[in-house]
Amino acid sequence: MDVVGFGILWVVLSILGELGVRVIIHNDPLYYTASNIGLMVENAMDFLLVVLVPIFIFVGLTLIWSMIRFRVKRGENPILPEKFVRNNKWFVGSWVIGSIAINLLFFLHPTASATEQFFAMENPQSPQNQQAVIVDVTARQWEWIFSYPQYGLKETLNANGQDQLELPVGRSVKFVLRSYDPYHTYDQYVDVIHSFWVPSWGIKEDVIPGEIRSIYITPTKLTSFAQNPMSRVQCAEVCGPGHPWMEAPLNVVSTGQFQKWIQYQKNLQNGLS
Repeated sequence: MDVVGFGILWVVLSILGELGVRVIIHNDPLYYTASNIGLMVENAMDFLLVVLVPIFIFVGLTLIWSMIRFRVKRGENPILPEKFVRNNKWFVGSWVIGSIAINLLFFLHPTASATEQFFAMENPQSPQNQQAVIVDVTARQWEWIFSYPQYGLKETLNANGQDQLELPVGRSVKFVLRSYDPYHTYDQYVDVIHSFWVPSWGIKEDVIPGEIRSIYITPTKLTSFAQNPMSRVQCAEVCGPGHPWMEAPLNVVSTGQFQKWIQYQKNLQNGLS
């Protein structure tokens, strides 16, 4: 009777838990996702939540059930029931096989499948990436500097003189990442490690002195730092006393607006207004 009662309660609570998780996923309160990689990460997280809910409920319910059902008051000396778990080979075998199956599932999906998708996104020869906007990103203490070599822009700034990253929605972007200080004449290897992190994109890439790293990403949503502070470039590697303020606003706009912004930046660079 204990097994039957436990099983019924577990199934009922699992169904309720799954319904609750799906409501959370549908309303999407946990994420603000605005890139192809971010969507991939979000889908992986949603899959793990759905699969792990009944497992979590099973483990938690086992602890609570055992504390209530087999509670012994002080002074009692009850006759202990047969050790079901230890003597039942079917139960032990099912537990071991189930644990292996769950771990294999998570290895194949989302780990291996997502890795394959990520490698495909990073392929420079793909048609989408061959048309990518190239942005050189320079990290220095404590500033992000963005240049657009395709458009002849050495540094892009907003109206307040702050470095700004602006991109067209739905178009692949190739970021070329470096860590050094272009405003001072010293060995570029002397700088420190920074980390290129955009929360709404679900990416984080370390920027290391002496190395040039690249990453491809496609913005999927019109967004801006003013609309949502998750749309920003933030350093996620402690790099000195100015680290908390090493950030830059990000705007993702339409193709037409991006072309107007490029022209505005060219006029700004050439001293025109």
